[in-house]
Amino acid sequence: GAASIIAPYQVASTYGLEQSLAVAFVSRLFGGALVAWGAILWLARSFRDDAAVRAVLIATGVAEAVSLCVVILGTLAGTLNAMGWVAVLIYLFGAVGCLYFLAGQKRLAAV
Repeated sequence: GAASIIAPYQVASTYGLEQSLAVAFVSRLFGGALVAWGAILWLARSFRDDAAVRAVLIATGVAEAVSLCVVILGTLAGTLNAMGWVAVLIYLFGAVGCLYFLAGQKRLAAV
C-alpha cells in the first residue's frame, strides 16, 4: 500500500501498466485503501468478540474473492503482465485463509 502511494509509477510498471497521471492517481487511491485495510486488520487482532471477528473475516473474504476475480480477468485479458499471477496468488491465499478461519470458528462453536 505504501509503495503504491509513494512510487505509483514504479508499482504500476511492475504489473505492465502504462505510465500516466490517471494510473498514478488510481494507484495512490488503491494504496490508501490497502493502508486503511491493513490498519483495520491490525487493530482487529485484539478483538475478543466472536461476532466482530466473524464480521471482519467475512468482509475480508468477500473483498479478497472479488479482487481475485478482477485480477484473474485482468491478467487473462492482458491488462496486467505475468506479475498479475502473483496478485492472483495473493488474493487466493487471502480468500482461502478467511474461509479457513471462518470454518474453524464453526468447529469451535460446535464443541
